[in-house]
Amino acid sequence: VTDPQVIAKESGVEILRLWVAMSDYAEDLRIGKTILQTTVDAYRKLRNTVRYLLGALHGFDEAERLPLEEMPPLERFILHRLWQLDGQVRAAYAAHRYNDVFRPIAEFTAGDLSALYFDVRKDSLHCDRPDDQGRRGARTGMDALFERLTAWLAPLLPLTVEEAWTTRFPEAGSNCLRVIPKTPAAWRDEAEAARWAKVQAVTSVVTGALEVERREKRIGAALEAA
Repeated sequence: VTDPQVIAKESGVEILRLWVAMSDYAEDLRIGKTILQTTVDAYRKLRNTVRYLLGALHGFDEAERLPLEEMPPLERFILHRLWQLDGQVRAAYAAHRYNDVFRPIAEFTAGDLSALYFDVRKDSLHCDRPDDQGRRGARTGMDALFERLTAWLAPLLPLTVEEAWTTRFPEAGSNCLRVIPKTPAAWRDEAEAARWAKVQAVTSVVTGALEVERREKRIGAALEAA
């Protein structure tokens, strides 16, 4: 789709769908500029996550896929988080609690993906050899992310994820006709989750300290710190 008017119309429809999903529709729905802006921001974050995955997975095929037992620790953590989310999303859809579908996915994309996973793995994607095990692991993990996010979000953002799915797999049929793929029990890894919880706790403290240093003009970019 290249027509700006069509793009604006489709985005508007998606934002309204997401507004309903984010609302407690058991009560009167509230709407206003602030509420709509919050919904627009949430939509953009989800759309940009899917778009990032599309770019990162260009040319990925089965020959590049890395077996679970060879996956790097960070990918094992992300697969564990997918295993956790799978149970939450299925339970929320079964109970028609669409806010409980949207909220954990939004927190996952903003926290685990944007602030951690994508930030750590961007150097591997851009700089490592195509046959490097770390890069293969990253792209294998991102393939699992793309497969599940497009399925989980299909009822909430059908136009957006339909375009993403058919862009990557033009011969695979409609994304809306897919079922949520099964998530292997082997992806569960409580030990790796506990380890990365410690890493994230340390990261939050360090980030706060760096903000103080920036505010006091002792450093500019975070990379200037030692």
